[in-house]
Amino acid sequence: MEKKLKYNLREIIAINDEDILRMYTLMQDNYDYVLLENFKKDLLQKDYVGVLTDINNIIQGFTTYAINPKNYSSNEFNIMFSGDTVISENYTGSQALTKGWVDTVAFFIKKYPNKKLLWFLMSKGYKTYLYLPFFFQKYYPALEKDRNDLRLIDIINNVSEILYPNNWNKLTGIIKFNKKIGQIKERHISKSVDKNNKHVDFFIEKNPGYNEGDELVCMAEVNINNLMRFPKLILERSLRSINDNEK
Repeated sequence: MEKKLKYNLREIIAINDEDILRMYTLMQDNYDYVLLENFKKDLLQKDYVGVLTDINNIIQGFTTYAINPKNYSSNEFNIMFSGDTVISENYTGSQALTKGWVDTVAFFIKKYPNKKLLWFLMSKGYKTYLYLPFFFQKYYPALEKDRNDLRLIDIINNVSEILYPNNWNKLTGIIKFNKKIGQIKERHISKSVDKNNKHVDFFIEKNPGYNEGDELVCMAEVNINNLMRFPKLILERSLRSINDNEK
């Protein structure tokens, strides 16, 4: 079976009902307590969706983005808020989403050249959290003290209070919802526990209620100098490609 996936960044207005139902199915495959009405409402609050399609053009994964959600405003930086992210179990191990995410970052950097780009990430699963130690030299929260970007703490608190005023806990760094609106299925939880990875252990320590749908809020500044070697190379290539296409 051909395992190749293609990543395409689409504006939310370009997503049709068939696409939404397919994405919802993928969410149901990976999470419990996901209602279609809530999923659609959340999706339509985003600006873009990065879609992964197979050779038959069937959606096999996606991730959503909002730029400065709820009209968040700063003269110094933009907030790139990542929403739902999921990939079909049949394509576990694919690097298409990773490369697509970097291409999307390049797109936003070029679109907003006069501001820093901060990635606001809510993580209720270790796979999402692992983007941080694998991608960034500094971020928050991090296992290693020297990798913690403490400048981001106040921004995290400010953005979280705006987005989730009734659910954000400043002391724990956790967003805890009043009812179950999406939690990892049991089979994926067992994989987390068995992962034997220090960053996974740290994530579980920081977010012990992840199996109940609690979200650990994280942030990193996205720029060339803050990226690890592999994503840095991809971002440099993506930025060169954009520049070449503009000539």
